[in-house]
Amino acid sequence: MELDPPVKLPLSDSLLSDAVNQSKDCAVSHGFVFRTFENPTSSDTVMCGPHALLPAPIPRKYFHQLADGQMYINELLYLISKDYDFIRETLKSAAVSDDFTGRLLKILEKILEEGIADAGVLALLRSDYLLDGSTDEMLPKMVEINTIASSLGAVTTNLTLVHRYTTQLLGGRCDVEKSLPTNNHIEKYSKAFVKAWEVYDTPKAAIVFVVSTTERNVFDQRLLEFEVKKINLDIPVKRITLLDIGSKGKLSDDRRLIVDGTEVAIVYYRDGYIPSHFKSETEWNAVLLAARSRAICCPNVSLHLAGTKKVQQAIAKPGMVERFISNPDKVAAIRATFTGQYSLDIGAEGDKAIAMAIASPEKFVMKPNKEGGGNNIYGVDIRTKLLGIQNTSERNAYILMDRIFPVTVPGYKVVSSPELPELQNMVSEFGMFGALVSDKKNAVMNDFAGHLVRTKPNGVDEGGVGVGASVIDTPYLV
Repeated sequence: MELDPPVKLPLSDSLLSDAVNQSKDCAVSHGFVFRTFENPTSSDTVMCGPHALLPAPIPRKYFHQLADGQMYINELLYLISKDYDFIRETLKSAAVSDDFTGRLLKILEKILEEGIADAGVLALLRSDYLLDGSTDEMLPKMVEINTIASSLGAVTTNLTLVHRYTTQLLGGRCDVEKSLPTNNHIEKYSKAFVKAWEVYDTPKAAIVFVVSTTERNVFDQRLLEFEVKKINLDIPVKRITLLDIGSKGKLSDDRRLIVDGTEVAIVYYRDGYIPSHFKSETEWNAVLLAARSRAICCPNVSLHLAGTKKVQQAIAKPGMVERFISNPDKVAAIRATFTGQYSLDIGAEGDKAIAMAIASPEKFVMKPNKEGGGNNIYGVDIRTKLLGIQNTSERNAYILMDRIFPVTVPGYKVVSSPELPELQNMVSEFGMFGALVSDKKNAVMNDFAGHLVRTKPNGVDEGGVGVGASVIDTPYLV
């Protein structure tokens, strides 16, 4: 199944060359930039962000359904994060062979034993979808839900302006104002930060961004920081590392988190979501210290665990969404995007799924209980992996999901290269951001918070924006 781009393709070499150059200049002029690979710690030199020359088509009704439904996803993940018994039961088998999940579960046990001290919840999420090209309806199907470090939304905001320009430049067949929706991600995420800071209710306490020391995607973070200060200049905003918290942090008698003399209201993790971010016990001590404190962690440890693949596989089972949400319309909207997901845990159910995957590996994706991308297993590699681990507890750390064969669209990638891009069949993953804030009792904000599209050549199984396989994109409503 294929959709048409807003401009008739292919383009002549001369037209393509001019469009690529103008697209790059327009992108840089609007701040759609990253630090360079050569100087990832410096903003003295920057590069144009990799992007699609033209926006990615999606049926208008599906875009609005996913945007409206994101508030239901926010609510679902928030309620799951409050069900500690469900999280522990769902993840106990994975923790046997997945040390990262096991460490997070131990932190959860520790704070439950001590009593939860945090002032509330700040959930900044992103749900990702592919358009299913195997049927005429092209229904959007969920790939995953991200509960930690859901990124690229801020730096992408002005790519809409670039795509409006290039689409008109090339004689696009649409009303760009109506067909390329404005992305309000920076505004919505920043308002959520301010609302959570107000819930904490201590004027001198800071919002801290927990970041790595080498961050090419720094502007995606900075745009949020600057917008928070624009809303309220008096809110302290700081950038620190896990090592800073682990080596300089302490708890006051009433469990306020103090780092290098500053009280912390919000701990926003843009680091610490994959094992390689933890070089020593100091980083793990940082997460434990923050979790034990009154500070609102984004995400808190239970919400982090709620975003794991094992939990997402569990809630896809019949009746599980209904465990958390009673409204039938909300349940139906959420379930409409699910595809088949299967446990690989030791036992009859897992054995059945393994036999199914070994027989037809091309029909599935095998996913570990990890964040960060680049970890999934496809095709015959699934058979090889399962044959190697089917009699070990390692299988418990994976799930199996029906493979989505997405809609394709012809397009061009604009990257840092003097060569003209080739016309390729592309597939796009549509991300919907959500923001939820609660105090100790109830949600005080629940909102759709903008969108992100990532586009890559059809047939490329893995590879994110950072490694050059995918480029950033925007939606074109048809």
